[in-house]
Amino acid sequence: MSKKTKKKNRLISKTIDNNPPVRLVRVDNSRNADNSIYHANMQALKIHYPSLATKIEQTPKNNKFVISRVGSQATLNLYSREGNFYYYNIDDPLADVAAQIKALKLKNARLAVFLGMGLGYELRHYVQNESEKQNTVCILVIEKELEVFKAALENTDLSGIIRHPHLRLFVGLEEGDLYTNLREYLHESNRFFFLKAIKAVYHPSSLRLNKDYYIRALQLLKDAGSQQLLHFGNDPYDSLIGIENMLANLDEIISNPGINLLYNRFAGKPAIVVATGPSLNKNKHLLKGLENKAVIVAADASLRVLIDMGIKPHLVTSLERVMPTVKLLEGFNKEEVEDVYLAACPVVRNELYQVYPGPRVIVYRDFDHFKWLGIDRGILKIQLSAGNMAFKVAEALGCDPIILIGQDLAFSRDGRTHAYGTTYGEKQVSSGVKILTVPGNDGKPIETTSTWYSFLRAYEMDLLNYSGTCINATEGGAYITSSTVMSFQEAIAKHIQEEFCPRRTIRERLTAFTPQNVEQDLQQILKLTADTIKDLEQVVEYCRQGISSYEKYKDELESCLYGSANMKSIIKKLSMIEREIMEYKEKCRQLHHTFQLFFAHVFQSFAIKFEMEMIAVPEKYKDPDMARIEIILRQAEWYAVIGDLAAICLNSLRNSREMLQRNHPAVDNANSPEESTFSQEAVK
Repeated sequence: MSKKTKKKNRLISKTIDNNPPVRLVRVDNSRNADNSIYHANMQALKIHYPSLATKIEQTPKNNKFVISRVGSQATLNLYSREGNFYYYNIDDPLADVAAQIKALKLKNARLAVFLGMGLGYELRHYVQNESEKQNTVCILVIEKELEVFKAALENTDLSGIIRHPHLRLFVGLEEGDLYTNLREYLHESNRFFFLKAIKAVYHPSSLRLNKDYYIRALQLLKDAGSQQLLHFGNDPYDSLIGIENMLANLDEIISNPGINLLYNRFAGKPAIVVATGPSLNKNKHLLKGLENKAVIVAADASLRVLIDMGIKPHLVTSLERVMPTVKLLEGFNKEEVEDVYLAACPVVRNELYQVYPGPRVIVYRDFDHFKWLGIDRGILKIQLSAGNMAFKVAEALGCDPIILIGQDLAFSRDGRTHAYGTTYGEKQVSSGVKILTVPGNDGKPIETTSTWYSFLRAYEMDLLNYSGTCINATEGGAYITSSTVMSFQEAIAKHIQEEFCPRRTIRERLTAFTPQNVEQDLQQILKLTADTIKDLEQVVEYCRQGISSYEKYKDELESCLYGSANMKSIIKKLSMIEREIMEYKEKCRQLHHTFQLFFAHVFQSFAIKFEMEMIAVPEKYKDPDMARIEIILRQAEWYAVIGDLAAICLNSLRNSREMLQRNHPAVDNANSPEESTFSQEAVK
């Protein structure tokens, strides 16, 4: 158990211990719920949470919990038969709720997470008395017990809360479903920006009932937040590699058809996604003879294994932006990969396209810079690995079921990481890598790495939004929530019998792409790059001006942080200073097509962490104006980083444009921009 978990347990135990034991009184089993309250709540629930409403209607009364009026106020209270205690202090439940929330000493709870909701008293108290003080933007309620939630619906008017657009209810969810719902919740409306301003709100009795569940819920929330941030990258200069690779691959993008030409062309047909986990050794031989009965989509690392066996997949996916990926696809002759379409995301190294002698189909990842291009090739919500990408390609083609093999996402029982015959060998994990334990497909714990764990979580999100059946026929490895575990032989017998010649269909559909498209797209790209170069020059200039404004007020603002007495001299003009320093940030954002669509992917990992830190700043100060001053001062960092990255992108874009013009000299160069005086050092 980690130190943080031990500390959390001590705090929880202390809170419960400080809640004096209640004097149990007679429980009134004959009391009927107010049907009008329940009806109003259920009407709201059916509109906003229809599946939860169905669950509630089907939840029987098991008498684990009983509602009774107790104490001098005769206020409704919740009694746990198993625990033999009342949820709230019997003398005054509402005063108890106020005291317990006060004891939490909340501050800057921008996202309030309720661990249990009892009869809804603490939720109503928080909304009415705390949310404005805390500057709360959204509230998430996690309640394990369907029976408790039903009791609340029967006795407390929660209809307004249920309808509230900034409040979300997660009720009765198992661990696997809870994680995927938390991921989606954080993704919606960019709620992950509040990860450093999340506060748990709870009554000790909810922890007394289901302490382990709620501790696990907080762990899953943290895990979901980490994985969500990972999706956006962790280094802007690393993200820059993807942009530079995309620009280097513009000729490939312009000259090849897109995955959108294959959308739903195999609706209801089976697909096999082949990865290179060690279990592939067990069942790869069963692929022989299936080329006309299933769409075979291979991750790049598995292509060598398949070709050496005489098996040609229909598509091979590739996603990584680094040189080692190139080696996975080199060394094949044209005959070996004829009609094996390289379905790469064009953020890969251009060398990968150069070494691969087979045909291509372009697959965009759901990044804004592909929207910036304005050349439609099909965008898929691809996550972290070529294996994840292969699944999303099969889904885009309409395939159902999708059968996974070699997708171990874990070590084999004898410590191997990959199948025999892969390019980099069967043991590819460096010493000292962090080892985790997860449930295996065989029901036993199995070891994995933090990287594979991220891929596993990515698969769970993929399956959450997949309407078909995903069969995990890996025959080893980690269990993927929502997948159906089955042997490959059994999956073949049940789902792969009919011939439909996928290769012919793919070839015929991609002939819709014509050379005329190439010329049109090239003209569009040259015009677009010219406009974007001008916009990036303007971004660099705005960042210069932002830093200049910061320098003008820097000393005066810093003096307030070091001595509150200096605050009086600046407070009247603080809003004016704030507007002046911030206005250049807003001007950058107004260049939407360039700033958001082209440039955001580069700076987003920095910008997200920066804004998360700004949201957390008020927790440090009693005086909100002190927090404002720190936030204003820290904009200098934003201008410096954004300006530097814009200058680098500007240089890359110029080079890419010049390369396109060299490769296509017949193209009209009338849109060439004037040379700029800005350099990468411009804002340092």
